Amino acid sequence: MADPATTDPDNEPLTIEARLGSAFQHQERTGLKLAAHLRAIAMATVTICIFVLLGSAVWFYLPVIILFVISGYAHFLFSLRGFRGDGHAFLFFLVDVVLVTIALIAPNPLLVDDLFMWPEQMAFRFGNFNYYYMMIALFALGSYSARAMIFSGLACVIAWGAGLAWISTFPTTVFEIPGFDDSEARLSRFLDPYYVSLDVRITEILVLLLTTAILATAVARGRRLIREQVYMARERSNLARYFPPNIVDEIAGHDSVLGKVRRQNVAVMFVDMVGFTHMAETVSPEELIDMLRAFHRRVETAVFEHAGTLDKFLGDGVLATFGTPEPGKADAANALRCAQRIFDLVDEWNTRRIDAGFPAVRLSIGVHYGPVVVGDVGTERRLEFAVIGDTVNVASRLEESTRTIGSRMVVSNDLVDAAIRDTPEVADGLLVGLSPHKNLELRGRDQTINVWTYGRVE
Repeated sequence: MADPATTDPDNEPLTIEARLGSAFQHQERTGLKLAAHLRAIAMATVTICIFVLLGSAVWFYLPVIILFVISGYAHFLFSLRGFRGDGHAFLFFLVDVVLVTIALIAPNPLLVDDLFMWPEQMAFRFGNFNYYYMMIALFALGSYSARAMIFSGLACVIAWGAGLAWISTFPTTVFEIPGFDDSEARLSRFLDPYYVSLDVRITEILVLLLTTAILATAVARGRRLIREQVYMARERSNLARYFPPNIVDEIAGHDSVLGKVRRQNVAVMFVDMVGFTHMAETVSPEELIDMLRAFHRRVETAVFEHAGTLDKFLGDGVLATFGTPEPGKADAANALRCAQRIFDLVDEWNTRRIDAGFPAVRLSIGVHYGPVVVGDVGTERRLEFAVIGDTVNVASRLEESTRTIGSRMVVSNDLVDAAIRDTPEVADGLLVGLSPHKNLELRGRDQTINVWTYGRVE
């Protein structure tokens, strides 16, 4: 049975491709919703214009207009249920193209005059082709695929071409024009309602294809921009694993390289779970992982609350630093406050664990202050931000010494002196609960060190 006091929701990090897919899907859904609204507004405007120009003849186009609007909202609603991708976009666009082409080319039986009925060829005289530009523009709002944009242009060209092919089957259709030397005959032909100019149709198609290519290029550039933003977000997320949000903002705004090697004074903290090996023998691997995650999460919270850097997780331990990547005035004081906060969080956690019938988790903390070398270590393939130096070793030994002197935390005198020197206004509060301990021997070191202890192990 899992410990309810140790299990916390844990979101697995998304891969870069998953982030890209999520970003594109979000933008496409937003675009589809906007396109559906604009489509409804555009069709309402078109309906009013047709009514003003043609009167009752608008009833022939109204069903097509309504279906066109419904298609836009249907595409958006289906996208919310996972019905998305180029294939689905192609399907909806084909429906739109068929609807619009029928409305543009099919004869309107309501446009009948007692003396004259408009021939089918006149459908190519009213600039109806311009509606395809509106369709492609609306499609571009809901697509971040250059391939889909190219398809939309080709679909419009094929639909318009199919309409031309249909018109060509009428025996009354005329495509030829007289020679340029016979101006009167040319004028007569242009005024012929059964004449369809192939030159104009070819120009329409070429311009549409060029427009589609331009839009496809714009969509590709937008896709690259989103990809770059996702990569930037990933880089920021990687920084956030080590540094608190305010430090991440500062680093992101600088052009300097994070891994530039430098020497500076830093407060180094080691946190460890006492008796972890024995505890691991009594619980399942799943429960052990849940407990470690709960422990790490609480330490992380305290470190980031006090402007610290989470250097690394060490299994059942944590290495944190204060004063990286840039040193601050209150680094030593922040380390002391952070240690107190960690104990508070773990004590509250232990209360819940004990109430649930689980043993309490014991911690040991060692903190030291002094010079370290800061920078990236490793190879070109694997780099890691690290702090190196005797200060780190001493902090580790101080954490180990908690077992020998029976204290929950051991803090070097150097850290306490730095905290009092740099933040005298809060010095009294920092020393609450600390007791001096002189001449502490540390494993592997010849010289003793003066320290302060906090709490007693029960």
